[in-house]
Amino acid sequence: MTSPAEHMSEALSLARKGLLTTRPNPMVGCVITHNEKIIGRGWHEKSGDNHAEINAIHDVLKNLGSNAESALENSEMYVTLEPCSTTGKTPPCSEAIKKYGIKKVFIASEDNSQDGFANKADGIEIEVGLLREDARRLNRGFFSRIEKNRPFISAKMGVGLDAGIALSSGESKWITSSESRKDVHKMRAENDAILTGIGTIVADNPSLTSRDSGYDEDKVMQPLRIVIDRNNKLTGNESIFQVEGNNLIFSSNQNIDSHNTDFYPNPSNKEINLKEIVQYLAKEKSINNLMIESGSGMFDALLDEQLIDEIILYQAPKLLGKDRKSFSNLDVTNEKLSTIDFQIIETTNLGEDKKIILRPNYK
Repeated sequence: MTSPAEHMSEALSLARKGLLTTRPNPMVGCVITHNEKIIGRGWHEKSGDNHAEINAIHDVLKNLGSNAESALENSEMYVTLEPCSTTGKTPPCSEAIKKYGIKKVFIASEDNSQDGFANKADGIEIEVGLLREDARRLNRGFFSRIEKNRPFISAKMGVGLDAGIALSSGESKWITSSESRKDVHKMRAENDAILTGIGTIVADNPSLTSRDSGYDEDKVMQPLRIVIDRNNKLTGNESIFQVEGNNLIFSSNQNIDSHNTDFYPNPSNKEINLKEIVQYLAKEKSINNLMIESGSGMFDALLDEQLIDEIILYQAPKLLGKDRKSFSNLDVTNEKLSTIDFQIIETTNLGEDKKIILRPNYK
């Protein structure tokens, strides 16, 4: 006999199939059962297309033919996110659930962007919270955007054993292994946007694209590249202007002629504020997951503002020496020691490197 948790676990697995294609919508999976046997499965495949619940209902109709409607009237639905009850690009799923007479709906996590499925589901038994933590982890960026008004922010750094990210000359290429670099391309594919500073652009001239992620390249949407250029150093000849994908530049110089570039509407006399930037990205650009690829200056500023949710360190077995550039130069006096500490979430080996995922504990 299968359990409700097993059905919801399968719904979560279905939801993950939309990892690269649903943004800015959340990933959602749905399973429909009759007499504890699965009769339909669905997931949200692409933004603007049917939601998971509708695809699961259609799957039942296809699987059971003339017996489908009677089965649906006595069925149970397992869905990883509260069904929508408002009209967006598609009609509300709540109407379809009521139309087909589904008797009970298990919901993993609530969705505060909706006005309450329970309020529009008279006669339907509802159970909320089954595998809630797993569901929220899956869509952590969406929940951050909806509840915190900013994206979930991950900062990536390639470092040596001595925390160096570059030699004193600024040379920083190929500190980490090819396996680590491939993993970074995978991370880029999974994020909606990458934020960096002008120092990184000038020093490395990166393209900031996902090129060797291991994912189906037809499904990879290149992340939006965001550059903070306070001193108007960009010329328009940098790599980010020559490659696939779009750019968003925070600068008072808006004279760069590029087909793939927009400029933040920021008055030239206004200081660029990091909190305002990430709130703008959430509200105006619907960015759920934001990746930071920068030097220590921006990293420290974001950390100081308590805006970094996760740090990914790729640590190579190398020493960069006493005059190295470090990934953080945060001013920590004796009085401030341990104002930020970290929880190690995961450690894995990548070639010769270690990948360490940490969560800041802000106090």
